[in-house]
Amino acid sequence: MKMEEYLDVLKGQIRDKYAKEFVADEVRVHIEDQSEAYEEDGLSYEDAVSKAVAEMGDPVSVGVDLDRIHRPHMEWRFLLYVFFMAVLNLGVQYIVNRNMPAETGAGILENLSRVNILQTVIGFAAMLGVYRLDYTILAGRSRMIGAAYLVLLILLSFFFGAALKGMTSWIRIGMFSVPIFALMVPYLPIFAGILYEYRGKGKAAIVKIVIWMFAPVLLQLIAGYISFPVLLFVVVSEILLFGIALKKDWYAVNKKIVAAYGAGALVLLISGALVHVYSRNGYQSARLKNWLAHFGIGSYAANADSTINFVNSRLSGAFSKSNLIGGSDAALSVIKEIPTCRSDLILGSVAATCGIVVVAGIIICLAVLAIYVFNISLRQKNSLGCMIGCSCGVALGLQSLSNILIVFGVLPLTDSVLPFFTSGLSFTIVDYVLLGLVLSIYRYKDIRREKQASNLVLRRVE
Repeated sequence: MKMEEYLDVLKGQIRDKYAKEFVADEVRVHIEDQSEAYEEDGLSYEDAVSKAVAEMGDPVSVGVDLDRIHRPHMEWRFLLYVFFMAVLNLGVQYIVNRNMPAETGAGILENLSRVNILQTVIGFAAMLGVYRLDYTILAGRSRMIGAAYLVLLILLSFFFGAALKGMTSWIRIGMFSVPIFALMVPYLPIFAGILYEYRGKGKAAIVKIVIWMFAPVLLQLIAGYISFPVLLFVVVSEILLFGIALKKDWYAVNKKIVAAYGAGALVLLISGALVHVYSRNGYQSARLKNWLAHFGIGSYAANADSTINFVNSRLSGAFSKSNLIGGSDAALSVIKEIPTCRSDLILGSVAATCGIVVVAGIIICLAVLAIYVFNISLRQKNSLGCMIGCSCGVALGLQSLSNILIVFGVLPLTDSVLPFFTSGLSFTIVDYVLLGLVLSIYRYKDIRREKQASNLVLRRVE
């Protein structure tokens, strides 16, 4: 049998389109190497190839074995953990809603429970849909996709943008409203793909990466809706991803110098944003000054007792009056005074209705989720998959950390969400999409391998 005939039969046994070519290339190399050895022993080219092909074995049997090795995988343990988190969220949401009599009323509790279940079902559907997609669509296309995505957000912001309290940016189309924050999070996996595309391109790539890093800032400047918390979240996430890429020696630069400049830029960015907001008149400035009063900073410090942020003071009161296990009427009466106690600041409501132990359990579960995502990502043979997975871990981890620190008064009060435990559909879908990307990366872990990092597939069969 000729080599091409052998490869055609072998490829016919492999179901994945990408794996067909990947495996065929590996087998072809193996046959050619072996035939060269036979030629050196005195055989003609045709005889050498025929003998090398014959020694490969039956193409159907070999193809079936390779198909078994190079097939998609589902990470069932991760999926079960996600399901556990979803059930935990529904249980917590039900208890919180049940204990808010001033806001629920007859029939509203049932409606809220249905909405939470529907959101979870939609989120799961989005996650499984993304799981079926091939994440390597970003390979070689990340810059084009990133540019198109940012332009789309600019157009949406320009024609359908709306500002709330001078702080939060939204896209409103008819009866549907989506926070730009939720739409900015998917840019992080795209940025991870951009980092991958600039591998091995040296110092010149660093400047281009910085431009892509601050592209979301330009987006909001053009759109005219500035949200500093959103921009800080995105840029800090990008810097963390860039740090991971540097650690992998992707750009052949002095890592210590670049890291030092990056850390300095981050400090300047955060300091500049705080100074800018502090010097302005408006809602954002007032909130920042009230938060700084906690630490004795600024003009509000002289009368801190009367000017401490209303929401922060209620959160502190709710936590201090909460039981270790179980609900507390005293804490509940305090937390009900906060308008966003069901959504952005739900940990305060959980403490009042379920107890401090449940709050600690939620925090631990979210930390385990982020670690789980990074563990799956960093073990990938494909560098693109590794970086995209890390972007999902950074997004989920940073969302969780910032929300927890805001609830406990360590960070200034601003719009924030707790992954899985938000009542907003937009963020629910985004969080599940990120998890779907992680599952997609695991799905193709034995298929989407880079040639320079792959081992000879035949050795795994033997």
